Amino acid sequence: MLFEIYHRICVGLPLEPAATEALVQGFHRSLGVAPEAAVSEIHALLRFDARRHEKHITDRIRYERAFEAYVDQLWDVDCAIGGHTEGGVEPGRGWVFVGVRVEQFESTQKDEMPALATRPRWLKKGDLTINSDFSRSLPPESEKPFRHACTALGRASKMIIGDAITRLKKLPVVRQREPDWAYIRWLVETRFLKDAG
Repeated sequence: MLFEIYHRICVGLPLEPAATEALVQGFHRSLGVAPEAAVSEIHALLRFDARRHEKHITDRIRYERAFEAYVDQLWDVDCAIGGHTEGGVEPGRGWVFVGVRVEQFESTQKDEMPALATRPRWLKKGDLTINSDFSRSLPPESEKPFRHACTALGRASKMIIGDAITRLKKLPVVRQREPDWAYIRWLVETRFLKDAG
């Protein structure tokens, strides 16, 4: 199956499932739709409300920008959507990682194991180094952002982790571990990606 895959390297923790569901419902209410509205309804609403110069953007990008703005206003924290969804946050299939976003990139490729995107991949010592096994598993589009993430780890890791800890102190995150470096993937089948054309 062909996916657009949105890759994020972040420092933080995932939100608890109940908190993710409440967050999504609050986001929907902020848009003036029912809390249980389908992703396709949110896409249609955001497409209708888009400014003329934003009409060419895909539904997925519009959704992510609106969702990120809502989360940032609510909690002053970066977020990344993970999982295999139809282009939005769908509790049960998708999840939300909060903290500090370090780098991001996108690719379009086949993925035979989309279920692996249902949780963060915690990065071990050595993963964020040039020519690591992890770096070789990434698509070609990752080269520049990956190098930047490696530099951020080497120069500012303590500061970034400290910032994430501060931001997450009062948030409903999964607490089985301390905030750490993670790789998050959000998979959206290409058939769900539309623009206003």
